[in-house]
Amino acid sequence: MVATITDLSRRGDTGGFVVPQVFASADALLRTWMAAANAQNPSQQLSIVKAPGDVPGFTGWVIKARLAVLDAGQPVELISQWVANLTTGAITTHCGLASGYTPGAALGGYGALTGGVGTTNSLIEPLPEPLPIGAMVASSLAADQEYFCFAHSQHTFSNRQAVVVLIAKDVYSGQWHLSLTDNLSVIGVVGWRANRSLPFLSNSLRLDYASSTLPLMLTVPVQWVPITPGIAAATPPAVNPPVQWFDPVVLPADFGLYNRTAGMFGYFIGSDGSHWLQMGGARLALRLVEATP
Repeated sequence: MVATITDLSRRGDTGGFVVPQVFASADALLRTWMAAANAQNPSQQLSIVKAPGDVPGFTGWVIKARLAVLDAGQPVELISQWVANLTTGAITTHCGLASGYTPGAALGGYGALTGGVGTTNSLIEPLPEPLPIGAMVASSLAADQEYFCFAHSQHTFSNRQAVVVLIAKDVYSGQWHLSLTDNLSVIGVVGWRANRSLPFLSNSLRLDYASSTLPLMLTVPVQWVPITPGIAAATPPAVNPPVQWFDPVVLPADFGLYNRTAGMFGYFIGSDGSHWLQMGGARLALRLVEATP
């Protein structure tokens, strides 16, 4: 299985502000992929609540995933939002249960999401000059391995790069989960733990190597680490939270994990003949060429 890749990069010399143009192109690809993914998964439906171009002066998405699992007879719905203020450059990222989403004037009309995990006040380049931008869309419609990923970079090794949208089928549970990063490489993930009837939330990838100075190393498959209650010194010890076992969250087979941080769109060729592309500073890598048999 190999990703379908579309290069949306713009040199910045075509006139006008290139960020809205790139996001509009990514939105068209997302809608095409989403229609096909919904047709393949009739019990799990994805939808776009807000999209680039819906609100002047802002860009981004609010995306909803309605899952196949039921919670007390009600469908489970997840929301992710990545919204950029094109005047100030501020970024708001958030993901959580759809019950925490309130449509309205917040974020220029993209609405407010409470609960879950999120960050604010990262930066996208707000200047109106036609700045260059690197941007990639990767997607797959292979059964039970579906995903859509859109990432952009305005400056390598800086806070002006992000995985804006990542919708992926969790191979372990068979359910959609929604992910994104802000422009500081902090990742947010929301999904559903069907056997516990609870959402899982994550703000990091599982790390095999903490140092960013080692050579690029990949681990397949990727596994998200859900947030667990922190344990700190306390008296009496009984106030500490219990140890908890979390189900793994496994991305489709095209994804891997690398140990370096802050890089974007670096290219790696493994000794097995596989080719990989770094997708954002959150340690995510995408396989473009399979290993040689």
